[in-house]
Amino acid sequence: MGHAKVYQTVSAVVPCAHMAWLDDSAPDLPWAVYYGDDRDEWADNARIAVRHNWTVELYEKRRDKQLEMALGNALEAAFGGYTRRESWVDSEQCLMVSYDFDEIEGEYDG
Repeated sequence: MGHAKVYQTVSAVVPCAHMAWLDDSAPDLPWAVYYGDDRDEWADNARIAVRHNWTVELYEKRRDKQLEMALGNALEAAFGGYTRRESWVDSEQCLMVSYDFDEIEGEYDG
């Protein structure tokens, strides 16, 4: 689980990197970056699970609905539902589509 699963899922659809591409190594668009944070889930003074909150950002020069659908389908198959947002990045002159989802490790059933 964790980084490896997110990387494998996303990179099967589009080139990706964790957080950022190093020193001008980004390929031509489209590509993605992913990042996340963790939150412990507690019950009866014991940690019962870790909730990973992931974000995948897909960057495109122009809208590619097939690519967006392929990435969304891959994420849903691997992690379940997600929230999708899109915005224009002026500094890069490109479209960014963000996918936010959770991954839970442990016994949490909430």
